[in-house]
Amino acid sequence: MNHKVYIRVPGTSANMGPGFDLLGMALKIYNEFYFTIDSSSNYTTLRVDNTLLPFSEKEDLLKEGYTRYYQLFLPKIKPIAYNVKMDLNLPFKGGLGSSASALVAGFALGNFLHKKHFVKKFPVPNTDRILYELAMIEGHPDNTTPALMGGFVFSYFHNGKLIYFKEKFPSFVNLHLFIPQIEVSTNDSRKKLPEVYSTEDLIFNMSRIATWLQFFKTKEFFHLERAVEDKMHTPYRIKPLPLLNSVRDLCKNLGASFTLSGSGPTMLIYTEKKSEKKFLDKFQSEISKKNKTNIAYTIQKVEPDNTGLILKET
Repeated sequence: MNHKVYIRVPGTSANMGPGFDLLGMALKIYNEFYFTIDSSSNYTTLRVDNTLLPFSEKEDLLKEGYTRYYQLFLPKIKPIAYNVKMDLNLPFKGGLGSSASALVAGFALGNFLHKKHFVKKFPVPNTDRILYELAMIEGHPDNTTPALMGGFVFSYFHNGKLIYFKEKFPSFVNLHLFIPQIEVSTNDSRKKLPEVYSTEDLIFNMSRIATWLQFFKTKEFFHLERAVEDKMHTPYRIKPLPLLNSVRDLCKNLGASFTLSGSGPTMLIYTEKKSEKKFLDKFQSEISKKNKTNIAYTIQKVEPDNTGLILKET
């Protein structure tokens, strides 16, 4: 068999403040995968410029997602080998869903080949089942669901299924990514979180999730300012990183809002379109002064992605 397949997966920002493991949004920053499947394929994995990738074979989540698809939906079928070149624009361990993008791409390739070659022997799973199994691999759905479906997504497990609701993020809010050149392991970051939360903190976060719904209903920025507040993960994860504390304080002082993207260190900054330039000019000037440890960082404008994964046979 011979196939050339292109898969594009959007980055995702998870938690969105109070929605720990529940809320996530797809963004127009992408990991792209160029697959070749023919008689010479042997799982060669490179960047598009033919250089090596920034992870070991044990960390190859693309292959893990691909082989897991076979285990779940094509039992006893040996996975078809592929060669792939990757154009990676999501920072590795940066809080923008790079792991989820690889798992989702692996599932998508498995699903493509399932439909092409095995549909008569094995039923093709529907999207709901795929979403559920992807979320189960990560243990939570806040990255994999928006990566596959696009949009701003509220998703959770219920009776062996994944329930999700999708919204389109309002266009009057501009988004910027503040991306420090630091790697943060999600597993290590979770160890910083308390094992027990107070009733007051849980009530606080539930009220802010409800405020997200009000923000989508009213399109008022002041509701967004409340909606992003969080007491469950953000304070614990940014506390050890002075630069992120400075970003938090500047956003508050300059009339913007922020959420820690996933476990960080990337932060997603929200401004009203009408005040974006004024905020950026002041923010960029001030953050360079506060960066005492000279950590490299980028500030990148980004838009919501409402499409999700794209797969094309080329």
